[in-house]
Amino acid sequence: MTVRVYLAAAQVLNEPPQPGDLVAERVFVHASELPEVWVETEHQAVPERGKAVAFALARPMGIGFERIVGTVERKVPKRESRAAKPAAPASS
Repeated sequence: MTVRVYLAAAQVLNEPPQPGDLVAERVFVHASELPEVWVETEHQAVPERGKAVAFALARPMGIGFERIVGTVERKVPKRESRAAKPAAPASS
């Protein structure tokens, strides 16, 4: 199950992944008056609120950063979308 991890004091770093980094499947930046950074991961051992965490992109992408570090602000299990669910077999 995917977990969305909101980060406080987030930083993106252009350095290679480190041992212990969790895999970041997706990274989001909401640059508004109340900016937010969150990472989506399949990793279930995300630290608790207030703890430091480090993520590394699932693969190098050449976008200027490979790691995201910060403090866990909150964790939200992401629900499976209806589009992602397999269709039920048709009954006759």
